[in-house]
Amino acid sequence: MKLRKACASDMPTIYNIALKYDLESDDMKADEFLVAEENNNIIGIGRLKIHPDAIELGTIGVVEEYRNKGIATKIINALLKKTNSDVYLTTLIPEFFEQFGFRKLGASPPDAMIRTKEWCEGCKKQGCILMVKILNSKL
Repeated sequence: MKLRKACASDMPTIYNIALKYDLESDDMKADEFLVAEENNNIIGIGRLKIHPDAIELGTIGVVEEYRNKGIATKIINALLKKTNSDVYLTTLIPEFFEQFGFRKLGASPPDAMIRTKEWCEGCKKQGCILMVKILNSKL
């Protein structure tokens, strides 16, 4: 398994993985993504989405048959090395992200991370948690 920067030709596969696992798929750009690849097949994805007022870790997904092999951990660690700024995320599995130093944040997310009303109303999942990994500021 190797990690690499995504390229434009990877976007259909990235988009399909995001849709299959119900991950955020809006406004995706290849330069935001890292992909995990094995035998020339993309088996995992993740991105740092740069907002005007925040950096968001998101769209982390691993193809089912490759799960529980540390692939998501490698993707997340590689993405976190790309920034010295605080990193936010929203998740349904906060326990997973605590191992990377993320903590639950009781405050509202940065304005640019707030999804549209239509996006939130379309989400059927409850319990979405905002988390942050402090790298630079004093939250």
